[in-house]
Amino acid sequence: ICCDFPEIYFLPTKISTERSTVSKQTEPELYTFECPVYQTPERSSILTAAGLSSNFLTSVYLSTKKPPSHWITMQVALLCEENEK
Repeated sequence: ICCDFPEIYFLPTKISTERSTVSKQTEPELYTFECPVYQTPERSSILTAAGLSSNFLTSVYLSTKKPPSHWITMQVALLCEENEK
């Protein structure tokens, strides 16, 4: 033989175009977090008759890979931007 072949580290394999059920098992579970929306970042202690902050506007449902308790602990909220003229 005139020359040596290089070492083979990877063997060719057939690529499957079919989706397997294994990939569905590895997808993380999605949670829904009810995120509060506030007018400003100020934390005020003024509450309305409903027991909500007067700064509170509404809630937005967000899909997340972490449970809602994570976002509540991190005190996550959405804020509105005021247009300055």
